[in-house]
Amino acid sequence: MASAVAAPAAEARPLAFMETLDPLVSFYRPPDASSTSLSGSVDHQARLIIIASWTGARDVHIAKYIAKYQALYPAAQILLLKSTTRHIMRPSLIGPSMKHAASVVRTIFQTPISSSSPDLLIHMFSNGGSSSIANLYEQYAALAGPNDDKRLPSHVTVFDSCPGDYSIPRAVTFLSVGLPPFQQLISAPIFYAWAALWSVSIALGLMPDWLSHWGKTHNDTNNMAEMRRVYIYSPSDALINYKVVEAHAVEAKAKGFSILLERYEGSAHVAHVRKDDTRYWKIVRRLMEGSDMYD
Repeated sequence: MASAVAAPAAEARPLAFMETLDPLVSFYRPPDASSTSLSGSVDHQARLIIIASWTGARDVHIAKYIAKYQALYPAAQILLLKSTTRHIMRPSLIGPSMKHAASVVRTIFQTPISSSSPDLLIHMFSNGGSSSIANLYEQYAALAGPNDDKRLPSHVTVFDSCPGDYSIPRAVTFLSVGLPPFQQLISAPIFYAWAALWSVSIALGLMPDWLSHWGKTHNDTNNMAEMRRVYIYSPSDALINYKVVEAHAVEAKAKGFSILLERYEGSAHVAHVRKDDTRYWKIVRRLMEGSDMYD
């Protein structure tokens, strides 16, 4: 009888196993993690996985990615960075939350490890995840002591449906996500007016182009502790222009980053894993291992 009552509660709080450090930051440490498994002695086992979710992602959807990572890398600690529409509209609010995340990363990596594999795996989704990681770079550097490296530890990065750029149609699509068709219809004129005003403000220099700024931070050569990265994207994505993703990858390669492109056909925004689950997680494993993603 007790289990029947507990089941709905667990479903209602799919991330209840994580410690909440901030409204945007949660942390998970495996209860059975041994000092051996966390020391980096096991090949292709990250010490920490950072999941930077898309804006407004529901816990039940985030939990599916976390569960898969727990199965693939059971010894890894997991740091979840969330994103909300409020924070995207007011980017100054993101930094204070990412300071909590940066502190966790510095604590975990204060003990050096010896491994040929990356110590850290970063998995970011959409512009929400891009904004979180961009702010994490800054906050991590800010916490550095006189003899500390300002760069994140050696890592690999998954860019899922990001980075993007600002456009009026995509801004309207972003604002319309989750609304019933009728509400989308009646809200469209307001959304287009707001998006146009935002676009003019950016063009006149009255407001920063945050999407462009966040994208540029990922190609900053001061972040060369990144070992390799993969872009998972699709021309069918209604929120992210695939040409912008490919241009970002070209720029990254020119700057010396090790990049791979994994183009999906017919998959929607942050829904590539649903299009081909097997391929998706094979990409992640090979990114960790550094093997040829195309063999």
